[in-house]
Amino acid sequence: MKYCALDLWHRGWTVDDICDTLSVSRASLYCWDAIFEEHGHVIRPPSPLVGHTRIITRAVLTAIHTLYEQEPDLYLDELCTFLAVQHNLIVSKATLTRSLMAASLTCKILHKIAIERDEELRNDWKDLLRDRTKFTGDGSEFVAVDETSKNEKSYARLRGWSVSGQPAVLSDVFVWGDRYSLVAAITTEGYMATQVVPGSLDSFEFYNFIAEDVVSPPKHLQTRC
Repeated sequence: MKYCALDLWHRGWTVDDICDTLSVSRASLYCWDAIFEEHGHVIRPPSPLVGHTRIITRAVLTAIHTLYEQEPDLYLDELCTFLAVQHNLIVSKATLTRSLMAASLTCKILHKIAIERDEELRNDWKDLLRDRTKFTGDGSEFVAVDETSKNEKSYARLRGWSVSGQPAVLSDVFVWGDRYSLVAAITTEGYMATQVVPGSLDSFEFYNFIAEDVVSPPKHLQTRC
């Protein structure tokens, strides 16, 4: 879109027409033009001034390694929450990524850890699921939790079909609008808990939702269930 805006500007479009058509600000257009004049492309290169790489302690790295052996599908924001709760270590996802890469725990290595997980423990877990004395078999013990966000652009199609040599026409409301994040916990009996927040739902809000609304629901929900 940045290249498109600059191309329209160089073809004689007025700034107001470009801003109205692409829903961008005048300041952004001038900024993209300045970056293009300086660097030859519209994306500013990263700054060479990078601070000292922070390496988390070896004990925490060992805990992370053990955690990925048990839960190989863990996301970085969930790992940040784990470090904050269990080790009182507040770290961003970017810093955590650099620390893991510096410790040679790359995505390939983490995938290798997941492959080499203990099959005996996995079989024990499967046997536990098959044990009818602990599980009814109808899925009533399980709770599914998912989160999604919505605004005027979220569900727009990003690609379309067209005749060879002609651009695809995309018809959509090109407005950002207000953004809302929705998270819900559902069982076989229906919704157990829901929450809607303006903007994005960060990891701490998601953790509070699980701890307060799902794990420890209010008394009126407990009596109704």
